[in-house]
Amino acid sequence: MKVGVRLQAILRRYRPAGFQGEVVQVDLPDGATARDAAIALGVPTDMIHAVFVNDKQSALGTALSEGDAVRLFPPVAGGCQQAAIPMAACRNERMRIFIAGIMQGSRRGNGIESQDYRERIASAIRARLPDADILDPWALHPDSVNYDDNQGRQVYLALNDMAATADVLVAYVPEASMGTAIEMWQAFKAGAHVFTISPLAENWVVKFLSQRVFATLDEFVQFVAHGEFEAAVTR
Repeated sequence: MKVGVRLQAILRRYRPAGFQGEVVQVDLPDGATARDAAIALGVPTDMIHAVFVNDKQSALGTALSEGDAVRLFPPVAGGCQQAAIPMAACRNERMRIFIAGIMQGSRRGNGIESQDYRERIASAIRARLPDADILDPWALHPDSVNYDDNQGRQVYLALNDMAATADVLVAYVPEASMGTAIEMWQAFKAGAHVFTISPLAENWVVKFLSQRVFATLDEFVQFVAHGEFEAAVTR
């Protein structure tokens, strides 16, 4: 029988080499389980935190049928609330919120935009969600523009992977930012909530990857302060 398997967040690395889609079709014998589907793709079962079969919370031992849709989530699963995983399934994990945003923008040198917006976003979120983990690339790597090529490449790729593990991504895009666009795409693909602060409302990256767009930082801060952000990411 054939089933479709969607690997979430960091489990995506176990997709077949060269595969570009979202759902991997796996051939399994009759009576196979979700565990068998994971093993067929080489996914270590101890990396699987939640299993859904046909959008219903299941287990690795759940028997599969022809045409079933299987979703496998790692311990920190991006967008688990949006993906309809009950909060109980995520109870052992702190919410991970990634702050993405412009650094170099369109500059040709290694100068950067002011990064003050990051602390304002983080402070607003902490006031409402004090237990959330705030993932801030600038706080982690404040001297990144001075890294050598090897270190810079490693950090760049690691941060993109980190964006894919977030439950929520907040992007500050006052002007075009290639790095931020990639982080937004990584989070969006993993099923995370994506909120964007940008005047570029008609830009396709902003328009089609965002759950909601805010014209200004003030507007986003008020959204958080009024509890609307909390409601959107925890329902």
